[in-house]
Amino acid sequence: PAEREAAALIGQACADSAHLIRKSWGLDTPADCRVYVMTSWSQFLFHSAPWHWRPLLVLSVPIWYRKVNRLWKLAGGWQQQYGRRRAVGVKPPRIRQLADASIGERIFVQDDNMDEKVRQTTCHELTHAFTAHLRLPMWLNEGMAMVTVDRLAGKPTVKPETVHALKSASQGTASQGYRKVLRSDADTMVYQVVRGYWLTRYIEDTQPDLLQGSL
Repeated sequence: PAEREAAALIGQACADSAHLIRKSWGLDTPADCRVYVMTSWSQFLFHSAPWHWRPLLVLSVPIWYRKVNRLWKLAGGWQQQYGRRRAVGVKPPRIRQLADASIGERIFVQDDNMDEKVRQTTCHELTHAFTAHLRLPMWLNEGMAMVTVDRLAGKPTVKPETVHALKSASQGTASQGYRKVLRSDADTMVYQVVRGYWLTRYIEDTQPDLLQGSL
């Protein structure tokens, strides 16, 4: 009951985002896609997993615990894949405001409206759920999600000055995978995220039908 308002907010964001994702990228809604108000990472993982996945999750806790614990402190939500099932967890505003925003503040245009942040996070993670079967490289996976959020918001949500991060030779030019990025320092994480955004923006601005026709 305490999360009714958050559930309504996230539910409406799902409806708006699903329509936008289908229109923007021509992708179908996943057959099994579940969205959770995520108040605990452990509850989210074990509630969202099919029953036959749960013993494996328990046995593999030592492998992924540190990564998930770090992600919980940083992220407003995330998408989890269990075979064909897509599970999206989104923190409600009361928990989202406790997150470590140090990396996000370097990337995104600041907005003090916590409901809008939750709405945008829902859109971002739902886009990942729609594209999970495509096994996209990280730069395109993040770029499509961030561009979709721009379209939901009706304005750019990434700071324009982040484009200068692409000139940073110290971060290299090769795209990295999620596991490696999550173990990286803040500068590398920022670089990899904004790289995906600006590359996808460039493709969409110069060849607007290319991605939709290729997915």
